[in-house]
Amino acid sequence: MFWQIFIFELKYRAKRPATYIYFFIFLLIAFLSVATGSTPASEKVFHNSPFIIAEENVLFSMIMMLVCSAIMGVPLYRDIEYGTKNYYLTYPISKSGYFWGRYFGSFIFVAIIGFSLSLGMYIGSIVGPVLGWVPAERMGPNHFINYIYPYFTLALPNLFLSASIFFGLVAFFKNVKVIYTGSILLFIAYLLSNFLTRDIDNKELVKVLDPFAVNTFSLETRFYTPTEQNTLSVPIKGLFLVNRLLWSGVALLILLITYFSFSFERFFSGDASKKQALSDVDKSQFLGAKMPKVSISFATGYYRKIMLNLSKIEFL
Repeated sequence: MFWQIFIFELKYRAKRPATYIYFFIFLLIAFLSVATGSTPASEKVFHNSPFIIAEENVLFSMIMMLVCSAIMGVPLYRDIEYGTKNYYLTYPISKSGYFWGRYFGSFIFVAIIGFSLSLGMYIGSIVGPVLGWVPAERMGPNHFINYIYPYFTLALPNLFLSASIFFGLVAFFKNVKVIYTGSILLFIAYLLSNFLTRDIDNKELVKVLDPFAVNTFSLETRFYTPTEQNTLSVPIKGLFLVNRLLWSGVALLILLITYFSFSFERFFSGDASKKQALSDVDKSQFLGAKMPKVSISFATGYYRKIMLNLSKIEFL
C-alpha cells in the first residue's frame, strides 16, 4: 500500500494552493536578491559566486523550518481531522506503507520548495544583467553545479531534520497546534542559541553542535579571500562533514523512533484524559438519578391495529 498512499499524497499536495505559494515566495526572494544585486556580497565578490549561493541556501533552509511544519504536520493530522480511522483500521493497510507513504509523499514537496532557492538565484543571475538591474561585471561564471552542490550538502539535510521533527511531533501529540507552536519556538530558540554561542571559545564544538550549520558555515569560510569566495565551493570535510553527518543521523533517528513507536490503534484512538473526563461527567449526571417508570396501555387498541395490518399483509 506504500505506492497508493505515496501517490495519493503527491496528488493531494499538487492540488493545494499553499504548495505553489511557498514555492514562488522563496523563488521570488532568491530571484530578486541576485537579480537586483541585493545579496550580502562585497564589492569584489560576485552576486552569483559559490560562496553567496551556499550562504543563502544555509540561511533560507533554516527559515524554511516554518514551511516544513505546515507541510509535514498535515498528512497524519488530516486523518484525525476527517475521522478516517474506521477505513484504516478495517482496510488491509500496513503500518510501513501508511507511515512512509505519508512521510515521503510530503517530504518530496519540501525538497522541491527548498530547491526554489537555487533555481531563483540561477534565474536572477541571468535576468538581472539583461534587464540592467545589476551590472554584468558583478556576475561571475554561471555554472549550474554551483547551485546544485549547496542544495544537496547544506539545504537538504536541514530540511530533512525539520521534516523529521515536525512529522514526529504530530505522530506523538496528535495536535496540529503543537506543530505550529513548536516551529515558532524552535525558530526563536535557534536564533537565541546562535547569539549566545558567539561567546564560546571552543569554535570546533560550535561547528559540530549547530543543527542547521549557520555558524558552521560562517566559521569555515570566515578567512576566505574574495577570490576564493568567487571560485571555490565550500568543501564538506573535517568538522563540517561531521556536522552534516551528525544532524542527518539525528534526523534519521527521530524518524525511526517515531516509526517504531507508531501504531494505528494508539494514533486513531481518542485522548485518554478526555475520555476519562467525559466518563466522569456522564456518571455525575446520572448518579443518584431515579429511573422513570414505564407503563404500557392497551386502551387505545394501537397494538391490535398493527397486528391486524400485519395479518392482512401475510395473506396478500
